[in-house]
Amino acid sequence: MFVRITKLQTRFFICYLLAIFIPILLLSSIIYYYHSNQRTREYLSEKENSLIVEQNYLNNQLESSRNYYNQLKSNYELLKLLKGFYPTECEIVYAYNSQLYALITGIFHYDQNLRGISIYSDNRKASEILRFFEPLSDLPLSDNSSPALIDGFWTADEETGDPSFSFYIGFTTAPMSAFPGIARLNYNSNIFDAYARENPDSAVYIYLNEKLLYQYNSTPAATRYLEQYRDYILPEKNGAATRIIPDADSRLVTSSMELENGVFWVIKITPEEGTIFSYRPFLLSLLVTVLVMVSASILMFLLILRPFQNIVRLSEHMNSQRNHTLTLYEKPVSKDETGDLICAFNQMAERINDLSSSLLNSEIQLKNAQIEALQSQLNPHFFYGTLESIRMIAEADRQELIADIAFSFGNLMRYSLSREYLAPVSKELDMTRQYVSIQEKRLVNRFDIRWETCAVDEKWRCPKFVLFSMVENVFSHNVSKCRSFIHVTVRIQEENDDLTFVVTNTGPGVPGERLKELQYLLEHPQERGSLKSENNGRSIFNISDRLKLFYGEGYRFTIESTENALTTCTVRIHKHFIHFLE
Repeated sequence: MFVRITKLQTRFFICYLLAIFIPILLLSSIIYYYHSNQRTREYLSEKENSLIVEQNYLNNQLESSRNYYNQLKSNYELLKLLKGFYPTECEIVYAYNSQLYALITGIFHYDQNLRGISIYSDNRKASEILRFFEPLSDLPLSDNSSPALIDGFWTADEETGDPSFSFYIGFTTAPMSAFPGIARLNYNSNIFDAYARENPDSAVYIYLNEKLLYQYNSTPAATRYLEQYRDYILPEKNGAATRIIPDADSRLVTSSMELENGVFWVIKITPEEGTIFSYRPFLLSLLVTVLVMVSASILMFLLILRPFQNIVRLSEHMNSQRNHTLTLYEKPVSKDETGDLICAFNQMAERINDLSSSLLNSEIQLKNAQIEALQSQLNPHFFYGTLESIRMIAEADRQELIADIAFSFGNLMRYSLSREYLAPVSKELDMTRQYVSIQEKRLVNRFDIRWETCAVDEKWRCPKFVLFSMVENVFSHNVSKCRSFIHVTVRIQEENDDLTFVVTNTGPGVPGERLKELQYLLEHPQERGSLKSENNGRSIFNISDRLKLFYGEGYRFTIESTENALTTCTVRIHKHFIHFLE
């Protein structure tokens, strides 16, 4: 079967040979493989082996602390002394002099890196009369029962003078409910001094628990480099134990390793003048590559650049489309396959614009009709309650109250009959307060209400009567239907990108079977027709349906109730959907 090769394919093939294949072949064979990859690998391998040796040396130095602890723990007289088996001072001194003193002083004098050994104990007599013993109350730790004391841990000492650090570990007993004694081995900087002096040209930094403990031969350049790349230099937790990072720009090699399973981090920044950062071997290869690239660029301009420019412009034009209506490509086109592609795009854009306009008009009409239908279902019985309150107050001849109620009722009427679907949260809250003020005058001493509202941004908007309907349900189904005093709480809070309305009240609540039915019908609106008209939950369903219509799946409406105890209604709206609607 004959395959037709187009002009664009032919030009692309020639351009690929001259501008991509040949330069990449030369660069990868001469520069990358024979020089950079091989030489860098050998250099880093040598550095890594040296770093592992240094890491093992320092780990062995620090591991001696656990060996000293095991020697102390295996001493039977020390454990008896910590547990208080010797009640008299004579017995304590005898046990200490017979075995403990020689053991502790031997450890102290054997290791020149130790600055001091302290054993903190609850045995106050031993702490007062024995060297190396301290009362447990003097332990410089905030929690002397920390689980970390079982395996031991390192901390930096908050003392002046030379940097020092200590290893803390507890002597455990059978139930392990408390530590009868805690050992502290205080080290000076000799461990790291010996290591740092072996690298006189390097800047050495030691971190303990992510805090700088020790530094040697620090230079301004090394300090700036460390501050700039500290998060990148320090390996991540559970990451590599050793890392070698060469930086050709600053001509520095950074080595980092972990000690004691990540408790200590050793960073060494070494200036390198060796061949790893030398660019001389690249000059000849770079010259040849430039010549080839220039030749290929000239041919590419003559053969394929102009058609490719049309493709790039068309791509940029398509990527710039952000509206529902697509704009046509109006720039000049060439008489080849790219020109045919642009003409096809313009024809497709015209058809899409026609379909999009028709579909958008249909969706707007459908959505407006749904919103009008749902908003018209708002239960109007609070208007009748207001009129009844006005009548009762008029009979009692309290004209000031009548004026207040008439004013609040007028505001509610205007708010209810306004054509806006999304209202500011502050306005919704104000209308709810006016409704509650009417109920306070109508139902004197039947309820109290507490408002817990945050300072809500004016950009926050919500569907009308969401909070209002939640509060109105409290009076319709609780205050009006029981003689007990009702406590109501209205809370509005902003959490990151969420806004939450929460209305809680005491009172009869919702029976368990009724609550399950409501929760089921919230998820299955098609089955609500079976409810009786006097108990159909229209207000609750109206809130849920309007939220879903406005915000899709970005809303959350829940109702929880314990019969004869507490009822809670919650609406949560995500900020993204609110701004999308604006």
